[in-house]
Amino acid sequence: MSIPYRLSALGTISGFRTVSDEAATVLTGMLPEDILANEMEKIYMARIGTGDAVLTGVIRSERGTSMATLQERWNTANKGDGQWIRRRNGEMNFHLRQFFTGHGGYRKYLYRFRHEVSPECPNCPILDEDPEHVLYQCSRYREVVSSVPPPEGPVAFMLEG
Repeated sequence: MSIPYRLSALGTISGFRTVSDEAATVLTGMLPEDILANEMEKIYMARIGTGDAVLTGVIRSERGTSMATLQERWNTANKGDGQWIRRRNGEMNFHLRQFFTGHGGYRKYLYRFRHEVSPECPNCPILDEDPEHVLYQCSRYREVVSSVPPPEGPVAFMLEG
C-alpha cells in the first residue's frame, strides 16, 4: 500500500501506525489500491469498447469481482470470514476502532512502546488493561459501561442486517 493511501486509511479510522494495512482498509471500507486500480482499468476499457450504455452493469460486475478478490485475500491472510467486509449495520467511530484494534489509550498497548511503566490496570493490579478488561472486567468503569452488550455483542450487532 502506498504511503498516501495508507495515511488516508489510518486517518479515516483515527488509527495508529501499528494498525495493519488489511485492518485499515477493512475498517474504512476502502478497497486496497491494487484491487481498485484493476477495477477502474476494466471499467475504463469497457467504456471505450461499448460506450456508456452498459456501463452500470459493468460497474456492478467489476465491484463484485473486486469484493471477491478482497474476500479471497482476507481469507488467505487468515484474518476472518469476511462477514465484516459485507456488513450493512453499525457505524464505526474512533472509540470502536480503538476497541476492535486494541490500539488506543490502553496501558497494555502503551506499555509496548514504553509510554507506560506497566501494562497492568491501576484498579486491578494482576490484570492487563486492554479493551476487553476495561469494558467487561474493570471495577473502575463498571457504572459507566453497565449497558454494554457481552463481548460478542458489538460485532454481532454490526454484522446483522
